[in-house]
Amino acid sequence: MSLQELENSVTSILLIEDSKAQALAIKSMLNGAPADTEIAFTLASGLLKLAEREFDIILLDLSLEDSYGLDTLVAVRNCAPQTAIVVLSAMDEVEEAIELGAQEYLLKEEVTPTLLRRAMARARVRLKAKSAESERLRIYEEREDFMATLTHDLKNPIIGSNRILELLIHQKLGALTEQQTEILSAVKGSNDILLEMICNFLDVYRNEKDMHDVSLEIIDMRALISKHVLGILPLAADRGITITVDIIQEEVPIHADRCSITRVLDNLIGNAIKFVPDGGTIMVKLAKQDRKEALLQVSDSGPGIPKEEQHYLFQRFWRSRKTRASNSGTGLGLYLCHQIIEAHRGTISCEADESRGTTFSVRLPLAA
Repeated sequence: MSLQELENSVTSILLIEDSKAQALAIKSMLNGAPADTEIAFTLASGLLKLAEREFDIILLDLSLEDSYGLDTLVAVRNCAPQTAIVVLSAMDEVEEAIELGAQEYLLKEEVTPTLLRRAMARARVRLKAKSAESERLRIYEEREDFMATLTHDLKNPIIGSNRILELLIHQKLGALTEQQTEILSAVKGSNDILLEMICNFLDVYRNEKDMHDVSLEIIDMRALISKHVLGILPLAADRGITITVDIIQEEVPIHADRCSITRVLDNLIGNAIKFVPDGGTIMVKLAKQDRKEALLQVSDSGPGIPKEEQHYLFQRFWRSRKTRASNSGTGLGLYLCHQIIEAHRGTISCEADESRGTTFSVRLPLAA
């Protein structure tokens, strides 16, 4: 609907103004509008009229006999949240009024019939746009809540089945043939991938909802990385992948949440193992820069990332062509890394060449 059509569609106006002269002057400006205009000379009478019926537009003076300033706007906004408000005031408090819920703000000495009608039309446009955006966000949040509940409910059965598979694979429940062990290991591998996807989704959800249990402490990045790499060496060895560690020979203290930083290591090193070919190499490097920040780099000899895709790496749900082709991943791992590193006042970046592999660099401030 155009502004002209909105101007003509206004059928009811409530003018809250304590000066009879000003009220008559404003009402006269609206004589050409096809609208019924009611006047309230106090905030109390205005709120009473709003309780009795709905209006298309509220024209509001902020300085009334029984209320003064922005408190007047707040009271009216709370009483009529779905009605467009145009503030008419001698005071210049535009930014504050818009922030508190007014759609338009006019200084009384500048008001003309044309300016007033256009302000009313713009106010209705802005209110409609805000209502549509609020509804979109509500639907989006309900969908996110549903997906988080669903994935959380899926997590425990997968963990349970993995425990049973581990018992079978290690022949704790009876002897198996080599072929049976290979098949069960493949099933467990698929479960592990699915579990990683679920954990990434839940971590992103908790971070975005500020529900993540963060416990900040001084941690030594050197010790954390060494322990983490030691745990994944068997996984890399199964595919003939060589992991080289180049770590500074002194403590690298950062003020961080241990679980969150471990999730970053999981994703970066896990991605390297996932995409590097059998027999390839991975380098994990940790250094200090200018005695102010820790620099973690994870490099691999994989196929690299095309330049046209690098811009999208840290976006939510984005997946590379190779990931989509293999139908693996949710596009949340690197997005989660970006979230975590930013929350720790750090940066994460990527350098990739299709002929020389990929290097992810994480910079985090050193603890004092």
